This record gives sequence, structure tokens and C-alpha cells, in this order.
Amino acid sequence: MLNSNDRRNSPFHRILADITGQIERADLRPGDALPTRVDLAKQYDVARATVDKALAELSRSGLIDSGKGRRTVVLGKNPTADSVTTIGVLWNWPEDQERQGGDYLDLLFRGIREACAEYLLEVHFRSAPLHTWTELVNVKGAQGLLIVRPDYADATIIESIHAAGVPVVLVPGVLDESPAASISSDNAAGTESAVQHLHELGHQDIGFVGLTATVPDHFERLMAFLEMTGARKMVVRPEWICLSHERNPAKFRDRLAEWLTPDHFPTAVVSSDFMMTLAVLGRLRDLGLSVPNDVSVVTFDDPITAAQMHPSLTAVAQSVPRLGYRAIQRLREVISGEDVPHVDRLATTLVVRESTAPARR
Repeated sequence: MLNSNDRRNSPFHRILADITGQIERADLRPGDALPTRVDLAKQYDVARATVDKALAELSRSGLIDSGKGRRTVVLGKNPTADSVTTIGVLWNWPEDQERQGGDYLDLLFRGIREACAEYLLEVHFRSAPLHTWTELVNVKGAQGLLIVRPDYADATIIESIHAAGVPVVLVPGVLDESPAASISSDNAAGTESAVQHLHELGHQDIGFVGLTATVPDHFERLMAFLEMTGARKMVVRPEWICLSHERNPAKFRDRLAEWLTPDHFPTAVVSSDFMMTLAVLGRLRDLGLSVPNDVSVVTFDDPITAAQMHPSLTAVAQSVPRLGYRAIQRLREVISGEDVPHVDRLATTLVVRESTAPARR
């Protein structure tokens, strides 16, 4: 029978002590890969089962991420929420889009800054391709990353950030297959409220205008529009669906010129983006069409200017600052190792104003 000293000197405990010590001394850092299980078994001259048992214990302790079929990487010791001090915010918007669609970012960043001030966090903002995330972590010392409005094409690099042991949260935008937690508005409920409102006003020919479907929020709004109109037995005419693959708001109006013509327009339009809504209104003016007498318009997003326009805009309001604030709360929880929901949805509200009226044809 082994005494306590024998147990402490057993191969199992030796592996535990060695790897734990390397992590505590920062010889192994978060994201570093451990040797393979076969190599560890050779290094310690033990059976593979002993290595598996040691790695399982290190994984339970939150020091490593280890699983069958995956490489084993260092997570480091999970800090408490109170010990989170530095985070990074990364987004990759084209320059024209960022300049002309800046109101959204300003509101989102306001919520992020408010949360960082409350929790005494140092925050580093970076507008750059997502593959530059290592600079925020390795140079700025970010303990976790907030990725702003990722594209579906970004899923692979987000997975690589997660695999490196770096906590990451997405805002807004839900990537269902991504391991990263995300914060987003309830796009389906918001779209349903817009469709229901227009349906109650007697509209049957309703158009949808949105950005490229590679952006998660806009894809969700498109899918919800198709589902909600179908549920109300409204015929969706393909010609009334307009998706712009152009990210520059200054060019939205050019895209709409191909869609709306003097004798070809729906009785109502749901727009999934405020900048696109402005382009819709401009195109309707070009055609001599009146809002809401000829065409009713509902916009997604409710900035201050929506209520001040003539006519004032009926809008699906989402609290953009609250999205940013909640994202920081969630990132602190992820960094500290707490269990968090994969998707966190914030409610939307339909604000009815002058841009919608009963259908006249």
C-alpha cells in the first residue's frame, strides 16, 4: 500500500505537478499546445492511461482544454470576474461603411465604454482584419476579445481564437456553429412585429430591403420576413426582395434604382438597415412617390433622427448601447470561466409613427 509520499511521487502526480508548474511560471502560456499524449507517455515512461488521467484532472481544474480528437492547449488559471482588467474590441468594416454607418458603432461603443468604466476595465479598440487579434492579446494584454458584427466568413478565424484559449464574445451576430458566445437583438421578433403591423394595415405586397445575407443579423431578418409573411398567407413576390451586396451606404441608392421603378413598386417596404432606409426614401422621392400615401416604410433601428424626419419613421427599435454593455458583462463571465448561454437575445420594440398607413391599392 502506498503512503502519502509515494502517492505524491507517482507518475500521475509528477505529470500534474510538472504541467501545473510550467503554467504557473508562464513557461506554458494560454494557447500553447502540450505535447501529444503519446509523447507525454514516452517522456514520463508511463502508460497512456496515466497520461489520460492526468490530463483529465488538469482539464477539470480549468488549466487546459483537452478532448478526444483535439489538440490539448493551455487555458491558464481562470480569473475571477473581479480580476479581469483588460479587454480588446476588434471589428473589420470597410472605411466607407465605417464612416457613413458610424452612428451604429458610436452607440455600440458607448455601451461598451460605459460597462468598461463601471467594471474598471482597460479597453483597446482596433479596426483591422480579424487575423490581427494576436496583437491585442500578446501586445496589449487583452484577457478576452469582443468581435463586432462578424460575417459568416469569419467563423474559421473565430474558431481559431477560441481554440487558442482566448475568451471571445460576438456582438451583434449569431454564428450558430461557432463555439463563441454571442449577443444580438431578437431579430425574428422585431421583423414579425413589422410584418404584423403592415398586415393589419391591409398591405399584401410588402417588399424587403437588406444587406448581403452573409451578415448574420440581416440574414436572420430576411429569413424571419419570409417566415412571417408565409405564416400570414401573404404571397412573397421574388421581385420585392432586394439584397445589396454593396457595403458602402453611398451606393445603396444606385442598387435601388434597379429595383424600384415608376410603375413597379410594392405598397410597403421593410428595411433591415437604417442607412438602407434612407436610400429607399431617396429613391421614392426620385420617383415622385409619397410616404406613406403611396408606400409605407418600416425601418430596423431607431436612431434619434428617425423621429425627427418628415414623415417620422415607424421603426423596430433595438437598444444598441445595451448590446455593447451586455457584451462586456458576458465577456467578463466567459473570461472568469462561468457558464454562459451560447446566444443572448435582447428584446426589440415596434415604434409606430407617420411612415406607415393603410394600404390604398
